Amino acid sequence: MDIEYLRGEIIKTLGLHEALSDIVDSLSDSLEENKQNSSMVQYNLKREIRPLSSLTWAINDELIKIADATDELTIKSARTGDEK
Repeated sequence: MDIEYLRGEIIKTLGLHEALSDIVDSLSDSLEENKQNSSMVQYNLKREIRPLSSLTWAINDELIKIADATDELTIKSARTGDEK
């Protein structure tokens, strides 16, 4: 092997190393950006879920009231039927 060939191979290797280094830096930047975006999405979802959770509890409370009223009507209806 001659010196010029080795020199060319070293230059190629250094060029590949630099290109790979650039790719790693780009991927690292993308990963950091994705982490930030993910955190923002997570924050927004939590913010949106809170009112939905409150609404769900309110609906559940109303359903319980309806069930209780239905039970009372059933009992009254049964008593009325017994009295006849």
